[in-house]
Amino acid sequence: MTEDSTEKTEKVQLEGVIERDKVRISDIRGIEEFYNPSYIGTTEENSDAQNTLILDSVEVLLLCERNRILIWKDNDKSKKLYDFEDLLMHFTQYDERLWQKYIIYMDLRKRGYIVRAGYGEGIEFRVYKRGADFEKDTARYLIYPVFEGTPIELRDLDKISRVALGSRKDLI
Repeated sequence: MTEDSTEKTEKVQLEGVIERDKVRISDIRGIEEFYNPSYIGTTEENSDAQNTLILDSVEVLLLCERNRILIWKDNDKSKKLYDFEDLLMHFTQYDERLWQKYIIYMDLRKRGYIVRAGYGEGIEFRVYKRGADFEKDTARYLIYPVFEGTPIELRDLDKISRVALGSRKDLI
């Protein structure tokens, strides 16, 4: 194996900054490493007219589990790095169901699907077919998680199914 091929297989760890329930990666390699090939995160232009990568909490947890992101407590490099459990505790302040959502997100990603944030109102994720380009193609499925022990009102289920029908997507 040559040095060039070894360098290509090494995974880059990028630094992120926590902003409440999201993480910002200002390094342009974040877009090259996560957004372009894997469709993780969303891009946003910062004040310097440069693109940055914004990650949702489930995306941050996935990248942390894969050792691809570095985040320091209080965004201070002299302090301890967040580990997976620390990040989970931090983000759970903003979303009590984060762990359940993460399990769903992680499972879909491991199966090769492109997963993006949902429409709200309980529809947590939009799922694209394998190999799709989410900037050109449309999502094929909408994910509405049903959590054990949590009742669902029929009118809510009707409303969500109407959203799925109206957008011509399969509701899961």
